[in-house]
Amino acid sequence: MRGLFQKGDADTKVIVVVAEARSAPPKREILHATFRRSGRTDAEQGFDIDYYDMHWLPRKLALENDGVWRSDLLGGGRVLGFVDRMKKFRTLGQFANERKWDCGEGFIFGNPAVSRPARHVIGKRRVDASAFHNGKVDLSRSTTVPNRKILRPRKPSIYTAPLLMIHKHLDIPHGYLPEGYMTYQHEIFGISAAAQDDGSRLLRLAKWLDSSRDSLLAYIAASSVAGFVSKATAILSDDIKRLPYPVDENLNLSPHEEILAADIVDYYRKLIRLGEDSDAMKKPGVPALLVFNDVFTARINAVYKKNKLRALAPQAWSGVVCQPYIFGKGDVDWNGAEELKDKLNNLLKEKKGNINITRIARLYDGNTGIYLLKPDRLRYWLRSVALRDADETLADLIEQGF
Repeated sequence: MRGLFQKGDADTKVIVVVAEARSAPPKREILHATFRRSGRTDAEQGFDIDYYDMHWLPRKLALENDGVWRSDLLGGGRVLGFVDRMKKFRTLGQFANERKWDCGEGFIFGNPAVSRPARHVIGKRRVDASAFHNGKVDLSRSTTVPNRKILRPRKPSIYTAPLLMIHKHLDIPHGYLPEGYMTYQHEIFGISAAAQDDGSRLLRLAKWLDSSRDSLLAYIAASSVAGFVSKATAILSDDIKRLPYPVDENLNLSPHEEILAADIVDYYRKLIRLGEDSDAMKKPGVPALLVFNDVFTARINAVYKKNKLRALAPQAWSGVVCQPYIFGKGDVDWNGAEELKDKLNNLLKEKKGNINITRIARLYDGNTGIYLLKPDRLRYWLRSVALRDADETLADLIEQGF
């Protein structure tokens, strides 16, 4: 609820809870619908939602794991599984405590009425996140802290190198300073190994943050208590301290988790912030079909190994794509397909009051063919969406006794 308690130019979001005044049936699922930004929403004309924005949650899950709400913004159940597994690792904060490193966010300017002694800050060199490049600190971008009142100067030890500075941002840009003294403001979280003369180990941590970047950015997006909420891209010091840091520095991501992490970083983060102006909603989906089909068929064929599913040539209309698959041999006769265009648009689009709903369709042709009918935007043909489609297709096939 960004800006809910701010005066003036607040950017308050809306939460709608639909409830009945009676005890809930234990087996009733809860619909978590995550509406996206759109021109209609900004103009207060209505809402747009699609199939992948709707998540049916078992009551037990909603009661026991509050991470589900944020995970649904980024894809749903598989994302929650990824987050829960990452939480089992030792955290960066725990490791820093083990090494007895000094940690904390930087100073905050005050006013004449509220200030504290700050000789170790005023007149000293200062950097901000613009000085961080490829894990290093560009000292030419440093400035001098002016002679102003300081509300929270913090302790000198967190400004003493060897020093790792991490910007409290969803992208966690960071810089390692091997020697010297450098101040920074509260938007940066610092880790100093000076007291233990432990610079080599701190540098190793800094390099690991680079090598595991996508995995960590995906985890922060899916677990931060502040990102997308208090500000669009800001996170908290606690989000940084809760980053997973395994003893062997290996997060052991499965191929499916790598797909989830890549799509979160490349597409979902902007989809949350920008909605229909994001790449996922502006780019066409047809160029992504090849990799989508690889993921979808591999997941299905991991179960049905004898008569394997094959992707056939797709058929595209204005705004709609039909991707056919077949078990074994065969092809699709597309004669007369152009006449289906209007019917497909009516099938996939529905308006209820001031809500525009976008559906997808999975059609099964006996025991041999599967057709996916979806809008032509990239959002519907991401590799992580292929995993969800495959999971649901397998559930359909099993229910049909196939």
